[in-house]
Amino acid sequence: MSDSNYIQTSDDLLMRVLQPRRLISHKGDNGVVGVVGGSRIFHGAPYFTSMSAMRAGADMVYLAVPKLIAGSVRSLSPDLIVFPLADAKLTRGAADALLKWLPQIDCLVIGPGMGKQTLDGARKVISNAVSERKVRVSLDAEAQNKDLYGLLKGKDCATTPHPGEFKRVFGLDPGDTLEERINSVQGKAKEFGITIVLKAHESVISDGDRTFVNRTGGAAMTCGGIGDTLSGVIGAFAAQASGTDLRAVEICAAASYVVGLAGERAEAVRGFHIVATDIIEQISAVLKPFDRLDS
Repeated sequence: MSDSNYIQTSDDLLMRVLQPRRLISHKGDNGVVGVVGGSRIFHGAPYFTSMSAMRAGADMVYLAVPKLIAGSVRSLSPDLIVFPLADAKLTRGAADALLKWLPQIDCLVIGPGMGKQTLDGARKVISNAVSERKVRVSLDAEAQNKDLYGLLKGKDCATTPHPGEFKRVFGLDPGDTLEERINSVQGKAKEFGITIVLKAHESVISDGDRTFVNRTGGAAMTCGGIGDTLSGVIGAFAAQASGTDLRAVEICAAASYVVGLAGERAEAVRGFHIVATDIIEQISAVLKPFDRLDS
């Protein structure tokens, strides 16, 4: 279904975004994601992002969190490769150490659970990602900032605000009606040269030129961590699309579609009593019917 103002997310979109897998592919060929986030208070957010990226098909995730929570995050899953940042926040020194260690990645997600802080370290990591590594970046939570958006202008990158974050960053209420939200997102996406994912019951995804609306999901999807989960799926899809002509707006729209479908499946099992990990566990079930080998 489409409208003069938007395209609705669909299976067709997801099929176009998902990349077929080569039978002889090796570790790392199907996407490597870097995740930077976490803080003294929030250790779950970067975990949700990392695990959802892996459930969405990324071969590897390198996760950087402050050293004071690195042990706790490691204990959540042996699948994670965790780098302990030297400082409690992403300082310039911590960023320098991270960049010396960080192997080649295909996409960077920065911000989940990062907490309020100065942005010197984030600025350094993002600049390295887009200028030297030439990879897409997705900003979430406290990494959503006009100054950081300036580093991404015209680089086909993304940011994922909910309505409150949208108002905080842009000083503009995105509106109550779908038409108002579409106009708000389109305008700011065009102004800042970035794909914006406005997370809501009807999520609006736009790069200023093309706009998608996602209606998957349900009333159970009010628990913490769902935005972090979306960031992980975006990271995986962007990493897998590296080297293709797919644009960030398509990648983000498909990721929104998948997370909503996973939420619907989780709700079918647990009703209104779900947590973020329930949704993450359903991502593979949503994606499995779309799996295909490169002929």
